[in-house]
Amino acid sequence: MKPAHFLIVIVIAIISSMSGCAKPIDKMRTANIVEIAGTLGGAALGGYVGSQFGGGVAKTAFTTIGIISGGGSGYAGARLLSSRDVVLHNKATKSALAETGSRGIHRWNNPKSGLSGIVRTVSRFTRRDGIPCAKYRSSIVFADRVSSVSGGACQLADGQWLALNNDFH
Repeated sequence: MKPAHFLIVIVIAIISSMSGCAKPIDKMRTANIVEIAGTLGGAALGGYVGSQFGGGVAKTAFTTIGIISGGGSGYAGARLLSSRDVVLHNKATKSALAETGSRGIHRWNNPKSGLSGIVRTVSRFTRRDGIPCAKYRSSIVFADRVSSVSGGACQLADGQWLALNNDFH
């Protein structure tokens, strides 16, 4: 494949992999550096793997498919919570659970990843065995959407809270 054609294929594939259901230009405007790096890295790796198959037109097709699927996977992978995001989310969750009798909102923010969120206790109850538990709602703000989940936790004898379920990690 000629270098100029390869470059055109890469540009189209990257825009396609970042587009999802939104317009490509809007998606590119809201993408942060981590998402862009994930997309480019995934596209490069996928393109390399795809280029190892076939010859002629088939090689071009495999390379294009590799770029698109690799870019999409890289973009999706970059949108996951970083380890620092998880630490901040857990800290806000523990703070919300420790606050008795209140349904206050506990916020967290990670300027490095661009993610932020809130956690609030929805209800409290005591299990039959006397262990205090709580249900909470957690929301994380991504560049183009907000994801929310409900979770539950019970307090251990040492005062720590054990999360029973939480879909974010």
